[in-house]
Amino acid sequence: MRGRITSLLSVLAVAAAPLAAGVVYEIETTDHEASPPRVESTEVAAGGKNLKMEIAPDEQGRGRGDAIFRGDRREMIVVDHDEKSYVVIDEATMKELAAKLGGINDQIAEALKNVPEEQRAMVEKMMKERMPAPPPPRQRAEVRRTGERATHSGYPCVKYEVVRGGTKIRELWVTDWGNVEGGGDVTGAFQAMAEFMQEMLDALPAGGAPGGMGDSVIAQMNEIDGFPVVTREFGDDGSLEDESTLRSAQRRTLDPAEFEPPAGYKRRSMMGSP
Repeated sequence: MRGRITSLLSVLAVAAAPLAAGVVYEIETTDHEASPPRVESTEVAAGGKNLKMEIAPDEQGRGRGDAIFRGDRREMIVVDHDEKSYVVIDEATMKELAAKLGGINDQIAEALKNVPEEQRAMVEKMMKERMPAPPPPRQRAEVRRTGERATHSGYPCVKYEVVRGGTKIRELWVTDWGNVEGGGDVTGAFQAMAEFMQEMLDALPAGGAPGGMGDSVIAQMNEIDGFPVVTREFGDDGSLEDESTLRSAQRRTLDPAEFEPPAGYKRRSMMGSP
């Protein structure tokens, strides 16, 4: 009974929360790896300390979701609309994941300790098949500001390049925060999210970051001075893989419920269990 009352009070609190001023950015992304190139439009909503980013589906229409950063609670909520579920990533979650990844390596090392040298490779292979170790750490990407300037979508921009191991993996055309509608109001939210993601990454063993978190534009927001109007992603061979462009920015009154998982969705663990 107490649990039901608590849940009801939580729902009522959200319902009673006042609407808040915010900004909604429309981002158009072109997937150049698809044939023909596939174009999707998504929204990024920012209000106060919180951000919500739509996750576009794949070519089969799967994977539609949202990534919600709650700066007021210092947590990330990843919503899966296909499965009607969500996971919460916070400091406790990262510590649990770090412990699990570290435990896997410890188990492999312990199992190999007394194995004869001639059998070690075979046993190590079997162990990794049963409980895969984290991928090897990748060299940290370097964000470089260039002197090149151009106008994109009506915004004056400066060019940044993201380079890893001498290879350009990303190109960003960045405009000053003051040039974008509501930019001055939401700068702190984007920067707080970048700081949060970096803290989460630092808490994990090298190579243990899930889902390419360390490579995302959001994780690099504190290394660029402004809002990315155009973002281009490149493959290892230098080919353009996808391109995202800011199409509009509008002030909008936001419901606090937009920064929560939908009612009825089930919370799941990052470890794969409910």
